[in-house]
Amino acid sequence: MTNINTKKGLISIIILNYNGEKFLENCLESIFRETKQDYEVIVVDNDSPDKSGEKFSEKYQNCNFILNKKNVGVSEGLNIGIRNANGEFIVLLNNDLIVAPKWLDYLLEAYQKKGSGLYQPKFLKMKDRNIIDSAGNLINIFGFGFSREKGKRDLLQYNEIEEIGFAAGTCLFCSKEIFDKVGLFDEKLFAYNEDLDLGWRARLQNYRSFYVPKSIVYHHGSAQWKWSGEKFYLLERNRWVVLLSNYKIKTILKLLPSLLIIEIVLLIFFTKKRMLLKKLRSYGGIIKFWNHIRKRRKIIEKTRNVDDEEIFKSFSCTIQTPLEVSETESIEKFNKLLKILGKFVGYY
Repeated sequence: MTNINTKKGLISIIILNYNGEKFLENCLESIFRETKQDYEVIVVDNDSPDKSGEKFSEKYQNCNFILNKKNVGVSEGLNIGIRNANGEFIVLLNNDLIVAPKWLDYLLEAYQKKGSGLYQPKFLKMKDRNIIDSAGNLINIFGFGFSREKGKRDLLQYNEIEEIGFAAGTCLFCSKEIFDKVGLFDEKLFAYNEDLDLGWRARLQNYRSFYVPKSIVYHHGSAQWKWSGEKFYLLERNRWVVLLSNYKIKTILKLLPSLLIIEIVLLIFFTKKRMLLKKLRSYGGIIKFWNHIRKRRKIIEKTRNVDDEEIFKSFSCTIQTPLEVSETESIEKFNKLLKILGKFVGYY
């Protein structure tokens, strides 16, 4: 997978673009303004209906624009960028963000301190830069991924470099070696949880993920999907694909009674949200991907060198969600259930 033209010290900044007419220019300009290292910019456009890829490829000829003939999804779009990268290091960026001063300096400093792994900055809301979009992303033992402190005021409550569940693909830094060892994103996932899956697979090979609070990006967030039924469908389908692929069979069997209880609760939740059909459709997606899951399991089992018992220690038992997903009272009740189920499966 390593490009034979890989240049030591070069950082390949890969931006996935879809309908980025309102965002991409500001993103690129912030990179040019705030990045002092040796870098290249690769923009992968997923056949944007707004033609933003074609438009900005003419304006920014110092960047490598790859114009896909169709929308291949987030996972494969990023993979295309990685395959075409010449750098020793990779940075993945959403198009709907801008970077703060020294953003990349701090990520490099963390890498030099902690070693090979996956790194993410602190994400702050674009419209209110005192509000956190993510203070590190975490994985719940039942497969949910979430952004810590999302929607809360930034009071420097998480202000040290620390290990997290996974580095969010919104802005992810790592050496290209990680992708050589762990593999690229799973193109079948299309969108959502592809970064969680990468972080989980990396952890199984003892590559850890870290949160770097001094590095900051300002993020619009869910610029394309919002909290739509389609987003919930992809999140739920992909949660199960990742969970069934990355846990050992004995762990899945241990978790299964709890997972079934959670499914009943989620069916009620989706019914109240008038999105029950989206949840039911996710089950069809899991069945459709069954052979793919089996193939993934075989590959992951051959390469893993970390047991699920250790993985549990780096995962969370509860979750956090923004208010636009569910009201606080409902999340508190759900977390009480998760804690009970966590005790049942031996988390505590």
